[in-house]
Amino acid sequence: MAGYTCVQCLQVLRRGAWNSAPQARLQSLTRRRAMPSLIRSFGTQRKPFGSSEAQPKHVHGQNCCAPKASPPQRAVHTETGPSLIRPAMRPTNLFHSFTNSPSPEIRKRAEFIKQNAFCPHPDHQQTRAPVSPHDPEARKEATNTTPPAHSHFECPDCGVPVYCSEGHWMDDFEAHLEICDTLRQINEDDHDLHSGRFFPEFDYPGPQDDNFVINMANWDTFLYTREYEAINDDRSMRQVTRMLTYPQTIGSVLHELSPYGVRSGGRLTPEGLKSMSGK
Repeated sequence: MAGYTCVQCLQVLRRGAWNSAPQARLQSLTRRRAMPSLIRSFGTQRKPFGSSEAQPKHVHGQNCCAPKASPPQRAVHTETGPSLIRPAMRPTNLFHSFTNSPSPEIRKRAEFIKQNAFCPHPDHQQTRAPVSPHDPEARKEATNTTPPAHSHFECPDCGVPVYCSEGHWMDDFEAHLEICDTLRQINEDDHDLHSGRFFPEFDYPGPQDDNFVINMANWDTFLYTREYEAINDDRSMRQVTRMLTYPQTIGSVLHELSPYGVRSGGRLTPEGLKSMSGK
């Protein structure tokens, strides 16, 4: 090529080849360096058979590159937030038998009932003296020969263990209908308490104003005069009255026997009340 090209053209061609050579070398180097990274990210690099680095060594305390799938958590028994309601105990699906209840507390109650409650069928012998004519033990005669039996059979309508067997439940079904609806209502209310929902009816008012008079004639007047939030749902009213029955009963007795009531023949006269109030 030098025999057919002049000296000046030959120098120009040499300079162009020298300038393009480093760029070609850099491109080849970058390609060589990029290949291992692609192999590490998308697959395993093939190594010679029998090499000591063929299998990766596990270092104690070092996590694996692939994330491990966490085991499914049973959120049914752990979630207690306002909106974290157990899936099996929605407001539209609160009825469950006590034995197969999603709540472990209610399942324990079912076991307690089966171990301590007795069948109310009139063929059994009495287990105790009846306390009233409406007591189920009052229907049992002293001459009965069938020994007492625990309540192991759950009524499919109320979900509560009531009778010892299905035969006694069917035989005494007419008497059981008198309380079956009430037991089913109690069943749903108990599951509602263990559902994990937010209870706005338990948002009680603050301290009582001394200028307000509380009327304890019934629950409606008490909740209104005590400035409770309006409760328009029957289940919410049952939940509130169930929780407040015992403390309000004690409070009403103390209120009734208080020496600060102004009544005829009471312990405190109107003049004594004025003296105590500083007027």
